Amino acid sequence: MTAANHHFPQTATMIHEDMITDSLNDQSLDGPPLRGTVTPWKASLLLAKAFVGTGVLFLPKAFMNGGIVFSCVTLVVVAIVCCIAFLMLVKVRLVVRESFQDIGLILFGKYMRLAVLLSVALSQIGFCCAYLIFVSQNIDAVVQTFTRCTFHGISQKYYILLILVVLIPLVLIRRMSILSLPSMLANLFIVFGITYLWYFSIHSLATNGIGPDIVLFNRDDFALFIGTAVFSFEGVGLIVPITESMAEPEKFPRVLAMTITVVALIFMSVGALCYSAFGSNIQTIVILNLPITSGWTITVEILYSLAIILSIPLMLSPASRIIEHGFFGTKSGGLSFKVKMMKNAVRIVLICVCAVVSFAIGSANLDKFVSFVGSVACMPLCFIFPAMFHYKACAKTLRAKILDVILGVVGIAAMIFTLYITIRSWVVAAAPDAELDRCSAFA
Repeated sequence: MTAANHHFPQTATMIHEDMITDSLNDQSLDGPPLRGTVTPWKASLLLAKAFVGTGVLFLPKAFMNGGIVFSCVTLVVVAIVCCIAFLMLVKVRLVVRESFQDIGLILFGKYMRLAVLLSVALSQIGFCCAYLIFVSQNIDAVVQTFTRCTFHGISQKYYILLILVVLIPLVLIRRMSILSLPSMLANLFIVFGITYLWYFSIHSLATNGIGPDIVLFNRDDFALFIGTAVFSFEGVGLIVPITESMAEPEKFPRVLAMTITVVALIFMSVGALCYSAFGSNIQTIVILNLPITSGWTITVEILYSLAIILSIPLMLSPASRIIEHGFFGTKSGGLSFKVKMMKNAVRIVLICVCAVVSFAIGSANLDKFVSFVGSVACMPLCFIFPAMFHYKACAKTLRAKILDVILGVVGIAAMIFTLYITIRSWVVAAAPDAELDRCSAFA
């Protein structure tokens, strides 16, 4: 059984597939796997790009939710479990040579395929909603800086509408290679932003000491951190295509382990340093803790916002393809202008829905929303589905089967528990972000 026989969209779950070498597109699924041309170093960079994005900026507030010791330990555990689960998925792909969703179809039937596609779509839409809130906050911060806090004509959430005007033409781009250069620029902007966060938090610790009310374990909100941690490590859509693109795929386990180790260290350093520096004054998006009058802060806010705006079309592409396939099947917009216009309409409606959701959530609930997406969509993709697929396709020994069952059960239990805590935190009024009067610097 092949994807071609069922007309399934091979690109549905391959997030940012444009980054992978095109030489794989012509490979047959009937013979032995062909080798690509990607070196271990480039594969590591591709993996790092999949993992490191805006999620790292939510981690300092997440560290306050979890407590600094609990958060560091949990990040290590999540990184290890993700590495194990991703390697399981690679082994399954060697047995069932199909895309992620079609592996579910072959092993468990059409409802599993639907579950995989739904998780992918929800995760990508959730990421985009969080990104829109993030960018709107940054735009508001930049406006207040340039006007010296004298302009109050537009509420922060209404900047989402301004972002929407820019994004609508971008999400209509179907050839993702067109966005490859902007995507590389976005990576450079993100690296610059993280470097500045390291510098400023270390400088603040050296100058002002540790921030107020640092806790080692937060028994009230620790579960929110778990969802955010899984959100930050979401990159499962690239695991299979990167493996296939490598000239030496046998080196992928070592590449994955080293990359996840470095990424985990980056996450822990940003989270722990920023939380230690700002303490209970930490904001959901840590950039807002940076000094408003600094030119470096303005630069980081602008560049990081541009990076996210350029990333949203790539992030939303899998969800768009899944929904388009649901409506139009195998009909091609290249052969019918009407179909093309209808598919464009679907993409416009989808980004507008993201904007409406972002508008409704608002910045005050951003950390809870990130945790919600991590619990509902990312945990099945990262933990539950790989364990189920490996159990059915690859587990031959009792030890392997027990490991799969443990990973699946732990994933389901963590998803239910963190989802319960996240919903409860929405229902039960919690303390808002600490009031941070950035405009007092202009007094």
